[in-house]
Amino acid sequence: MAFDIYVWCEPRGLDADAAETLVRTWQDAGGDPAASPFEPSTDVGWFYRELTKDLPDVEAVSDGEPSTSTRPIWLATEPDQHARVVGINVPRNQPDLAREVLEEVFSLAVKYDVVVYEPARGVIRQPQVEMAEYASSTFWPRGAIRTVVAIVIGVAVAVGAWAVGIPLLSGLVALFAAFMVAIFVVSLVAEGQKALKSRD
Repeated sequence: MAFDIYVWCEPRGLDADAAETLVRTWQDAGGDPAASPFEPSTDVGWFYRELTKDLPDVEAVSDGEPSTSTRPIWLATEPDQHARVVGINVPRNQPDLAREVLEEVFSLAVKYDVVVYEPARGVIRQPQVEMAEYASSTFWPRGAIRTVVAIVIGVAVAVGAWAVGIPLLSGLVALFAAFMVAIFVVSLVAEGQKALKSRD
């Protein structure tokens, strides 16, 4: 059975033609998800669990198992499982539900860093990579200014907490603020290096 959307983790770096050939060859051989040419991954397994938990009526097939827990997925105690692929049909005759399915698929694709292939459109995407590229492309100058402001505030909080001198509490606040400053500095340096490389 053919699906509107296919989700997998590996292989990556395929263009739409290579993805079409891979999926078509697999479908012609019977389309068994467990026998698909994709690498097993816990990311695909959790993608499928969360998709079917959030949208129980979605038409999705995988070699993974849907969640059996009644608790939210982030509180689930189910063991990790590997899955190769998820095939999803989008209910085109129900525009609101179709939009909800697409939004859920792409938000989970960012969360689990999986590949999304839409054969009808001939499009293969890696939403997490696209989000990272978008964040980098829009970082300068507004993002850089915000990062510098966050660094200054973090340093002020760390110094202020240390100066107040409340046992344990001041140390914890100063440590947390210093950690956040380090993250912002690393982000600023990384984005600066990307900007310099893009100019070369």
